Amino acid sequence: MSTRNYRVMKKLNEDGEYEFGVYEVYYDSHGKIVGWTETAVSPLSSSEESLLHELEIMKQAFKEETLLHE
Repeated sequence: MSTRNYRVMKKLNEDGEYEFGVYEVYYDSHGKIVGWTETAVSPLSSSEESLLHELEIMKQAFKEETLLHE
């Protein structure tokens, strides 16, 4: 069974500088990272309440180590 969560990742831009964003990261059944979204994600929801909930989940990404997007 695979899982996912949000993680902060840094990615080099065309100017050779890092840009930071929140990405969805996917894990295998052993907790090993197996992939992530190509671009940073933006919260979108059908209500303000569920949007706030999604933002709270995304905030958890800042409690984990920043990953390098290669």
